[in-house]
Amino acid sequence: MILLPEVPIVIAASASWDTPAPVNVHQVARRLAERGHRVLFFESTGLRAPALGSGQDRTRILARLRTLGARPREVAPRLWVAAPWPLPPIGPAWLRSWFQRWSAAAAARTARRLGFGSPVLWSFLPTGLGLADRLSPRLLVYHCVDDYGANPGVDRAWIDAIERRMVARADVVFATSPVLGARLESSSPRRPVHVVPNVADVTLFRRALEPQPQPAVLVGRARPRAVYVGNLAAYRIDFALLQAVVDAGTELVLIGAVGLGDTSALPADASRLLASGRVVSIGAQPHEALASYLAHCDVGLIPFLVNDHTRGSLPLKLWEYVAAGLPVVATDLPNLRGAAAGDAAGMLRLADSPDAFAAEVTAAAAEPAARRADRSRAATPHDWPVRMNELCSAVGRALASRETARTVAEE
Repeated sequence: MILLPEVPIVIAASASWDTPAPVNVHQVARRLAERGHRVLFFESTGLRAPALGSGQDRTRILARLRTLGARPREVAPRLWVAAPWPLPPIGPAWLRSWFQRWSAAAAARTARRLGFGSPVLWSFLPTGLGLADRLSPRLLVYHCVDDYGANPGVDRAWIDAIERRMVARADVVFATSPVLGARLESSSPRRPVHVVPNVADVTLFRRALEPQPQPAVLVGRARPRAVYVGNLAAYRIDFALLQAVVDAGTELVLIGAVGLGDTSALPADASRLLASGRVVSIGAQPHEALASYLAHCDVGLIPFLVNDHTRGSLPLKLWEYVAAGLPVVATDLPNLRGAAAGDAAGMLRLADSPDAFAAEVTAAAAEPAARRADRSRAATPHDWPVRMNELCSAVGRALASRETARTVAEE
């Protein structure tokens, strides 16, 4: 069943629009607009109280305060971005819930002013339930990409309780990994969950197979090179794995913010790693520029800790690396085991200790460059056009079923 383009979409996002590292909520918003939908993207106010000792949190607070009174902006044809009032979840549970309701009421007024009447509400956070109460959407979609209660600084009991209500109420529930899907189904056994794993912008990352100028920061640095693209945060990165890679003689390229989301300073082993002469940390880069970096690296890394936050993870960077033709070495996480089991292209190696991780990186880096094209072809089914058809078909079927039931009831 097709989700007709005349259906407006309101997105309760899990991130800010202008983040340097776009994630799936940005892809979904852009691609819905490209399919003809009017889309209103409400930026996230976060799930935890800001840490005033964190420079990154202070920067986020100031950025959000500057948006006070700002009108929604059209960032692409048919795509508007609005910033809710900056009321983070602080204080006791009753005060957090009041903030959520107040912010949701303001967001609903904004949606109505822009003509988003009777929309599909597509929420990437369980706290979007408050907006559903105020907006009366024709359909509620919950798109879960994380075990939100396991994020640092989050009140797990509070978030999990909201998520259980969201799953019970939503008309469509998506989960980006089998582990997340099983957790959501256990919270509401009668609610089927669509497992729709993360995918990549394959066309963008496949540019790494073409001749690319070497970024200046990499010129003169040794090979082989292993690369990690993403947030270098202590709550998710196993720095012992990265240190083992460097100690084994591989150059390390780190692309992304450092410490984003952490509630305390980076540990000493992380600081030592970043100070190493065999490590280059270049900060977040425009998404469109990543292929030029990956073209001049040899192995992609997913060096995650194994904890409550990462067990449900199936990182989209897996398919970004593969689309660029890189072999991938990753921590032995439950969802990655499934990807490795069906790996005919030799794209993924798993390791469960620093020594094993470093050995796999060394072996992957020695593979012939001619294999890059074969790996990139393996990413083709894991592209956004394929995923958007799947997402929109599920939402379209649910919407048709809901409207049929409404018509019967009225008759």
